[in-house]
Amino acid sequence: MKQARVERWGALMATNIAEQIYVASARDGESASRLAEDLARRVEDDIAALGLMPGASLGSLRVLAERYRMGRAVVREAVGLLERRGLGRMRPGPSGGFILTKPQFSAVAAELARHFRASGVGLRQLLDAREVVDLTAACMAAMATPPDTCLRYPDTSPDSAPVGGMLQLRVEIARMARQPALVLMVECLNRLTVDLVGAETIATATASPGLVAQMRAALRLGSVSAAEAAAARAHCDLVAALAQPHPPVPVADSTESEDAPALTPARIARELASQIARSGQAGARLGSEWDLCERFGVGRLTLRQAIRLLQDGGLVECRRGRGNGLVVRNRGAAGGIRLMLAALIGEKLDPIAAGMLLLQLNRFMPVLAVSRANAEERSRLLATISRLEGGDSIGRCALLSLVQSVSRLADSPIIDLFSRCLAAYEARFRTALAADLPASAHTSYFRLLRRFLDRIPLAPPTTPEWAKRESAALLLQMSVGRPI
Repeated sequence: MKQARVERWGALMATNIAEQIYVASARDGESASRLAEDLARRVEDDIAALGLMPGASLGSLRVLAERYRMGRAVVREAVGLLERRGLGRMRPGPSGGFILTKPQFSAVAAELARHFRASGVGLRQLLDAREVVDLTAACMAAMATPPDTCLRYPDTSPDSAPVGGMLQLRVEIARMARQPALVLMVECLNRLTVDLVGAETIATATASPGLVAQMRAALRLGSVSAAEAAAARAHCDLVAALAQPHPPVPVADSTESEDAPALTPARIARELASQIARSGQAGARLGSEWDLCERFGVGRLTLRQAIRLLQDGGLVECRRGRGNGLVVRNRGAAGGIRLMLAALIGEKLDPIAAGMLLLQLNRFMPVLAVSRANAEERSRLLATISRLEGGDSIGRCALLSLVQSVSRLADSPIIDLFSRCLAAYEARFRTALAADLPASAHTSYFRLLRRFLDRIPLAPPTTPEWAKRESAALLLQMSVGRPI
């Protein structure tokens, strides 16, 4: 009896820790979620737990309302959120209901790229993300590729290859890594690269001679070092191409032509999102419900469905009272994280693989954080390290807080969103998470941060290469044992 109580208590603690990690990673400061968001999450959990495949039916709105004991309006809104995330669609008729579908990476990648663009992500932050994602993809592809597997990419001139074509090469490398999360990240970064610098700049730039052949040979041999060397060369080519002067690229307006069919909620949401990306500042008023109905010539039901899509993306909030209405939010990452989570649920990603990838994506975060932190931020980081080093064990949530602090100091919002999504996914679907971790398993990580704090000067002109090598070596080693 006592043993059973201990086991139940341990399971409860693991559940609480997992929920705390999920909330800290995915909520983005939201105090509470809407009923519809909670229901959408429960449906996603059932899809993952039951192994449901595309084409399966979850039943009609009435069946879903009875199964989850929710009102029809809440169920309808939750279904709308799941439809937006690409996990299903409502099919009318006697044999209809909510039919599961697999999220399309191209649509999710485009949505994430729009989020980053609207959030003001710049070229430096893009290159931070490109370097680590492309290196990780090349490394994992070399480890996963059998010797008889060849990179499916057309031969190019031995003298040069277009940088634009090399973007597609990165997608093929990510596919060879057999890691769907990497494919999604690379497709998102490719779209964002073109958005920030323009298709013409990408099309006219050339890559190093023989780069494709070097990467193909590295992957055929399964050589991690050679694949990383080729990926580093490709990154240098991209940096050189993007360093050339280029005119600013306007934010694409997704408004369709005037003779297009009647406005749908998705189309209204895209038009408002485009307006926000062009000029919307946090707190800016987009108009009352009545004003927007008049502007788009639609009913309140259609408009409210569009507003729900924008709310799920974290772009707007509704404020009641005179002079308020639909207001632009501070552009948090919660909507993008939920969208990416749905894509990974559709791919049935292994949560342990998500945890390993999380550490690999953060291979440069410690050195970037210390290099970009000011004196006060460094002092706070040192105090946090000293506090965590004081005991025999470390709370998992306290350790996550340190890692997220390092991520914020690194000022890499793209890697931060990807990392938080992977952390939320692992916490949500891994069977057990210990509340405390041994402090000895993290000594090397703390020593690394202290070493960087001691040796890297304030505001260095460039990120020290020796520090990047040390940081990458340690984080890759830690990803095998998964102490974080």
